[in-house]
Amino acid sequence: MCVPALMDLREYCAQSNVTILARPSIAELLRGHAGIDDVLVYDYQGEHHGLLGLLKLIRIVKKKRFDCAVLFQNAFEAAVIAFLAGISSRIGYATDGRGWFLTQPVSLAGTIALHHTQYYQRLVQAMTHVSSKVHVPQLVLTPEEHITCNESFPDISQSPAMMVIGINPGSVYGSAKRWLPERFAEVGDQLVDVLTRTVPGCPLVRCVIVGGKGEEDIGSDIARRMRHQPIVLSGKTTIRELMGVLTRCAVLVTNDTGPMHMAQALGVPVVAIFGSTDPQTTSPSGSLQDVVRAPHVRCSPCLLRACPIDHRCMTRISVEQVVHVVLSRLGASHTQDQG
Repeated sequence: MCVPALMDLREYCAQSNVTILARPSIAELLRGHAGIDDVLVYDYQGEHHGLLGLLKLIRIVKKKRFDCAVLFQNAFEAAVIAFLAGISSRIGYATDGRGWFLTQPVSLAGTIALHHTQYYQRLVQAMTHVSSKVHVPQLVLTPEEHITCNESFPDISQSPAMMVIGINPGSVYGSAKRWLPERFAEVGDQLVDVLTRTVPGCPLVRCVIVGGKGEEDIGSDIARRMRHQPIVLSGKTTIRELMGVLTRCAVLVTNDTGPMHMAQALGVPVVAIFGSTDPQTTSPSGSLQDVVRAPHVRCSPCLLRACPIDHRCMTRISVEQVVHVVLSRLGASHTQDQG
């Protein structure tokens, strides 16, 4: 969701060197992106862990002699790093008690209802005094990475005619964002049944279950429930490999998670199931995206990690509702491709 802001920054600072300081997973995600020139990895669980590790990182940043730091992250820690690294211009939202460390604190007024994409772009606009442009979030893979992905995961690349349905059932944030595993399984089976019968020239439809480290059990649970054996890649891919797998999908059925935004930025149609989180601020955007929500749930969005009651924002979303949206999305995509 920060990529459009990076593109705004790139256009305004066309002659500047733009370096990203990011945690490992985000650094991998943005590697090779047109909006940046270099990446510094903040290995917060490894060599930069603890006070001594943080001081080591600050010394590395200081040696780069940066002129300006744009702090998209709201954390107090980010402002401290920029301050102690001696970066003379430090721009960020005045939140988390860090205003004293910023040379240009930006007010949070009017940002509560903004989509996160606009939230980040507003920060660049405050810095440049230039209106933001409409940038579609984009991530890139090299041709070599596509080839490597096909070689590493032959099951999803065995035939160009095979239709791959992506299922992303996890959520690192917490259980409140997760739709029910048995319903993901039933959606997968119904889609295979319907698409095998109705899509011309599509002899094979398979589901691929994706997810990060720690989500292996969720993927295995769904696979056990399915009549049509899926390909289970939960916890088995790097960030870059996951990007390659997503590009092979005709659609991704997903909770509100990072892979949802990755798929969007890779041009993959997305059907996103929202419950505890707010689609007004974190939904995927663009013409190839659909959001599914339960109607008339007054406590949604609550933004909690775990539901304290009966998880009604998710249990009231039916299998039939999701299948209908996916089939409509695939029909629209197929029509668009044909045109």
